[in-house]
Amino acid sequence: MRTKSKEPFPLTDKEIVARYFECMSSKDLEGMLELFDYYAVLYEPFSKEEGLYGISAIEPFLKVAMMANSELRRTVKIKKPKNPGNNHNSIIALVSFEKGEKLNGRFTFEFTDTDNSNNSNVYKGKKIKSLHIEFL
Repeated sequence: MRTKSKEPFPLTDKEIVARYFECMSSKDLEGMLELFDYYAVLYEPFSKEEGLYGISAIEPFLKVAMMANSELRRTVKIKKPKNPGNNHNSIIALVSFEKGEKLNGRFTFEFTDTDNSNNSNVYKGKKIKSLHIEFL
């Protein structure tokens, strides 16, 4: 069972993305995992997988990402996609990573509404449905 979030819910899309990067900086794995839907998908450029499906597959990747980011300076600019199409529940975070050299990335977050009204102890609101990470 995951610990209770440090942030009051529900969070907005931008607050979820900001919280994702705050958790990355503070190495708060539990807090980061709370932001994801249980069945979320993470697409990342480092493995040969077509995507990491579900929290149990995403968790090991996030652990490694936290270690890799530990000494990097990071600048994040959050924006809505210009042409969201049918998906108005998405945000793009343009991220610059620096440690001597500079590397730019695009993190596209898609959200799902979670409403578990039968159980008042379960989070209600948006969660990360998918995360697409690409480096530019």
